[in-house]
This record gives sequence, structure tokens and C-alpha cells, in this order.
Amino acid sequence: MDNRGVSTVVEKTLAIGLVTLFVSLVSVTVYGGIVPDARTTAGAELRDRTLAEASERVQQAVPPNATAVDARTRVSLPASVRGANYEIRTDGESLVFDHPNDALDKRVRLALPSHVHRVEGQWQSGGETYVRVTSEPGGLVVRLETGEP
Repeated sequence: MDNRGVSTVVEKTLAIGLVTLFVSLVSVTVYGGIVPDARTTAGAELRDRTLAEASERVQQAVPPNATAVDARTRVSLPASVRGANYEIRTDGESLVFDHPNDALDKRVRLALPSHVHRVEGQWQSGGETYVRVTSEPGGLVVRLETGEP
């Protein structure tokens, strides 16, 4: 019996199998570990820039030594971070970045003058976002608002 023709087929089949195995392993490694980590790192950088700009806008919206204020300032925020919507809210002293991916959650403390009585509200990504500063008997109130002007 002459099996020389079969050996070529077996060789090609093994080569195709090895290439398929190699491509599968590389794909799993890249899409299972490297790409999500890179997206999270890029998302963290965008989150940091967003929080820095947002806290700067909140702090700039408060006039120094003012007692009677009713002002509204537009704040530009990215529509999404790492492909998902997010929320920026306040706990009274800080801005809190809340993202569906818990690795991207972060808090930044606000530096506001003593005549600010309280900070309240939240911003939803994808909408028009504003800082509103109003006067109350106890001092100024800073509100984070999402919606139409």
C-alpha cells in the first residue's frame, strides 16, 4: 500500500489546526485581558479629566463675597465614559463619579468658600448640565442640574 498522498493531507490538517489554536489563544488573551484593561485605563483618564473640569466649573460658579446670587453656568461633560453612561452627584462636600464599572468610581473634594451653605443635586451624562448658584438666608446653595436651560 502506498500512503504518500495521505501524509500531505495529514500535514496540512495539522498545520491548519496549529494555526487555528494559535489565533484562538492570541484572541482570548487580547480580548479577555489586554483590551478591557486598556479600555478601563483610558476610561479612568477620561474620568479624571471630567471630574477635574466639573469641580473647577462648580468652584468657578461661586462668586467670592456674594450674598444675593441667582446664576446658572453651563458645564460640558462627555456623553459616556468607557462606552457607558455615568452620573456625577454630590455628597455635600465632594463630587462623586458613579459608573456602572466600579473600577471607575471616584470622589473629588470641592474647595468652596465658607459662605456656601450646601451643595446638592446630580448630573446625568448625555444631557445638558449646569451649575446653579442661588442665595438663601443661611448662605449660597450650589445645585448640580441636568436639563434644559
